[in-house]
Amino acid sequence: MEKISLQKIKWIKSLQLKKNREKEGLIIVEGAKLVLELIEQYPDLLHSFYTTIPQSEPALLSLNGFLCSTNEMERITHFHSAPSMIGVFKEPTWKEFNIDERILVLESIQDPGNLGTIIRTADWFGIQQIVCSEDSVHHLNSKVIQASMGSAFRIPVFYENLIEFLPKLGITIHGALLNGKNLKDVQANEIKILVMGNEGKGISERLQAHINQAVTIPGFGQAESLNVSMATGIFLYHWSQSERK
Repeated sequence: MEKISLQKIKWIKSLQLKKNREKEGLIIVEGAKLVLELIEQYPDLLHSFYTTIPQSEPALLSLNGFLCSTNEMERITHFHSAPSMIGVFKEPTWKEFNIDERILVLESIQDPGNLGTIIRTADWFGIQQIVCSEDSVHHLNSKVIQASMGSAFRIPVFYENLIEFLPKLGITIHGALLNGKNLKDVQANEIKILVMGNEGKGISERLQAHINQAVTIPGFGQAESLNVSMATGIFLYHWSQSERK
């Protein structure tokens, strides 16, 4: 396995900038378990991989791999603790937005961990597409991919101006709000579009004006609210029951 060069280190570090990743159509994935799973599932999308562990597996030796020292890995990682493997992948080819499929809408999600967890949860419950507001964190951010455990490679995420986009769909819009109808009293098959709001502020007043039915998860303790990824999971479980009817 070829050793990583200084030029290659500089190139990978340049991919830490979103504009450079988008220009080259590449994604950075960190962590041996996730990288190896994605290589197995999407071998045609692998551009190259970098590891501190000498490889003996024939399947990996035939790929475009480079050996790094721990110090070199620390220089190219996005994370505080350097992983044993980093993969650079080509962006998946996304299917087009489908108005006939259920639509999970996310407004102003800022935390990569939250978005990654939501994408992973959506994948589990069979959601085929997500629409984010333009100010949400990017779904191909390496921390989002890490939190999604690879689901970000499977679920198309579209970025839109929600104030303009949602009214054009002409479909009843359900939104997660504290003063909404009890979720258990909402038929799962009635929900076609579900809007989840920002981690701290919820759904903005501007977007609330376009919501036809507010829905809430009833609470029985003293916590002010649920984490958005946890709340989304509860909504998606309820929503998934429409597939069983």
